[in-house]
Amino acid sequence: MQDIKQQTEALTVRDAVRYRRSIRKFKATAVTIEQLEPLLEDAVYAPNHKLTEPWRFLYATTDEAKEAFIKRFITFFKRNNPEAKEEKINQYRDYFSQVPALLFVVLKENENPVVRNDDFAAVSALIQNFQLLAWDQGIGMVWKSGRILYDQDFQQDMGLKENERFAAILHIGYPEEVPEVKSRQKASSLLTELK
Repeated sequence: MQDIKQQTEALTVRDAVRYRRSIRKFKATAVTIEQLEPLLEDAVYAPNHKLTEPWRFLYATTDEAKEAFIKRFITFFKRNNPEAKEEKINQYRDYFSQVPALLFVVLKENENPVVRNDDFAAVSALIQNFQLLAWDQGIGMVWKSGRILYDQDFQQDMGLKENERFAAILHIGYPEEVPEVKSRQKASSLLTELK
């Protein structure tokens, strides 16, 4: 596989889909909101039934903003892991302080469960668009989920409204290391003709 952004022209859609990787180790190079905003402007063209546009974004790219998130994360982590050792807490602190940018994707939750499911699908498509657009610019990320996305105290600390929740926390930066491709099950083995 070619090294990320050693190509001289834009990736094809197929190459972006096939060669994008989840990045967990980042270079110290800064990633600014000025770099991310144009990617988001394109990413919002995700399929979105009835054009509800059920998203908004919070970001942390400065040391101060990341430190504010780290404090909130550690509060969440200690509340849910009261036996956690200081060593583990410091590992999280060190990791998050070294991530160049964090993007919090906020999902507006509709009361109607069908619309809510459609909206989550739209937000997921937006996130994939954003990942592929960033990858084309040499920027990698990992899409994080988990219990923190549903924690009401954390949501409140982060300023979410009552009808909102996090869909993802994206850790973003220039890749220090690009993992090897992991094999996927062949789609043809999952394809069934209706009769």
